[in-house]
Amino acid sequence: MKFTRKTDYALRTLQNLARRHYNARSEGVAPKPVPVVTIAKDTGLSVRFLHGIVAKLSKAGLLKTVPGPRGGIALSRSPEAISILDIVESVEGKINLMNCFEHPENCGDANQCSIMSVLHTAQAALAASLRDTNLKLMVRAKNDPFHDLPKKHFLKPQYGCPVLK
Repeated sequence: MKFTRKTDYALRTLQNLARRHYNARSEGVAPKPVPVVTIAKDTGLSVRFLHGIVAKLSKAGLLKTVPGPRGGIALSRSPEAISILDIVESVEGKINLMNCFEHPENCGDANQCSIMSVLHTAQAALAASLRDTNLKLMVRAKNDPFHDLPKKHFLKPQYGCPVLK
């Protein structure tokens, strides 16, 4: 599985906004909306493609758009309240490693399939890891890459996997 350029753009955009959020807070001011063109220049992203990503992030409730000459985009909630899973699913859709997870009735081998067990465990681990990481942690990791992630970030096996036993 490989995330698309949409996810890359969405993560870089929200990371940029989260950094601005923390910089403004450290100066004792409220974060201001940032024009999409400014984000594109700061991150080296295509303005045209970025507009589509911003629309998806806005529709998902992760961004708010402010019209007008002093308008732009801003985080709709604090960086701590936006998980990486929220971002990924807003542009990619629900993480689904195999079609049979959503529609097992379409699989002729669903009752005895060991592949499904293994990949379901992997999908759950990926989703949990992305859910437990938020924009604050992502920005902090860039500033302090040796900072420990919270204990809940590390997963314990949640599903039995007959292939691995």
